[in-house]
Amino acid sequence: MKKRGKKTKVSDLLKTPSPIASPTESSPKSAIFTRAASTSKGVKRVAAALATGTSPPRSNQRAPNNISDLKSLASSSIDELKRRIDRSHSQIFKDLEASHSRLHKRFKMQSQGCQQAMDEAEKDYKKLSERITESREAMKASYEEFMAEAQATASRGNTKKSCLDSGGRFGWIEKKGKLVELISSAYPIHKRKEN
Repeated sequence: MKKRGKKTKVSDLLKTPSPIASPTESSPKSAIFTRAASTSKGVKRVAAALATGTSPPRSNQRAPNNISDLKSLASSSIDELKRRIDRSHSQIFKDLEASHSRLHKRFKMQSQGCQQAMDEAEKDYKKLSERITESREAMKASYEEFMAEAQATASRGNTKKSCLDSGGRFGWIEKKGKLVELISSAYPIHKRKEN
């Protein structure tokens, strides 16, 4: 014999189920979505820590409850600040040393260039002064030679003097090819003797 189950009525099927009948537990989440969400949270936490320059917050850190906790927190913050200042100071010192070495090298190169230019200018000045001295000595020697030759020519030249004329006046003296008129006396010599 076949057992017949309990027949349900159509009105029972159309009724909404009571809230007690619904399961209280939530549906299980997928492992893929859970891992992706945790990974994205970790990435965001690390990015925020890198942006602020501090380490990511620890989960076991508790809010300070008393003065000793506040003091330890303040001392740790001060130590971290000191370390940052020391790092920045060392970096600034390194940059200053590098710039100083670059400036020193540049100054040394420019000093060497200036020294070379000064040496070349001094050599040119010496050469020019030697040339001026040589030309001056040559001009002096040529002038002395010219004067000696002129004096020799003058001494060898024919010098003609005329005697006194009957009037007691000086005549013409020819010297160096030129005629020079001398001033004659106002009266004849014999008249001046008589007076």
